[in-house]
Amino acid sequence: MSIPPIKASENDIPQARRQSVTAEGDKLPNSKLFTVERPREWPLSPIRGLALMSLVVGCALAVWQWNAISYQVRAQANGVKGVLTASRDRLKGSSANAEANSTGNSTGSESDDPPELLHHRRYAEAAIADLVPIDSNSEIKLRPAAAASINKMIAQANSEGVQLGVVSGFRSIADQNYLFFGVKAERGETSKTRAEVSAPPGYSEHHTGYAVDFIDESQPDTYTEESFEETAAYQWLMKNAAFYNFEMSFPQDPTSPLSYEPWHWRYVGDQKSLELFYKE
Repeated sequence: MSIPPIKASENDIPQARRQSVTAEGDKLPNSKLFTVERPREWPLSPIRGLALMSLVVGCALAVWQWNAISYQVRAQANGVKGVLTASRDRLKGSSANAEANSTGNSTGSESDDPPELLHHRRYAEAAIADLVPIDSNSEIKLRPAAAASINKMIAQANSEGVQLGVVSGFRSIADQNYLFFGVKAERGETSKTRAEVSAPPGYSEHHTGYAVDFIDESQPDTYTEESFEETAAYQWLMKNAAFYNFEMSFPQDPTSPLSYEPWHWRYVGDQKSLELFYKE
């Protein structure tokens, strides 16, 4: 006689054990129960699509504009560089010609130049070694005696409340070459007209290292203007310049073919300067 199998049921599990199994099942995490939570998907709405496209287009335009601006800046920089290079080349050419004229290498020696040209006396260019800055912070150079006298003048004028200053001293032949021929061409002037206000290269008192152009620093717009005579600086010079061995080079004279220059003065305080400016 066979014995039928006995089926297990919940009733066959002790009460305490059934509670324990149920409680443990309730505590199992989702991963233990093999449930996978899929990431949430957001639909791409038309508005979001347009916004994204606008962002991309805006970035592209910004890059293009930056490249365009960079090109313009580079072009302007190259243009300025070209102008400066051309100016330097022109100055070098003028210096070379001036040197040739003074040494007689190609266009004749200094003795071949006329002693006077367009009512201006010829002057040799001072050697750089014979010049000194008028002060430690200035690029303006003069003969030592003239520089010392200028410093005394300016100090005295300033102590009296007059803002006397100097804007030009020694000038090379190359510098004068531009001031005469360059400016003449820019303004469309004739040589005779230009010579009334500017000496030809080789014929300027500025070559000597004894001549200066004064300015009233409180009225800088009067520089190289006849209105300089209305400034306090000019009035001070008229009263005191002779005490420092300075005199006006081109005073007002209706019979002179040269223009009146109340700002242009020269030093005549030693034998060499006196011979330069008063030789027959």
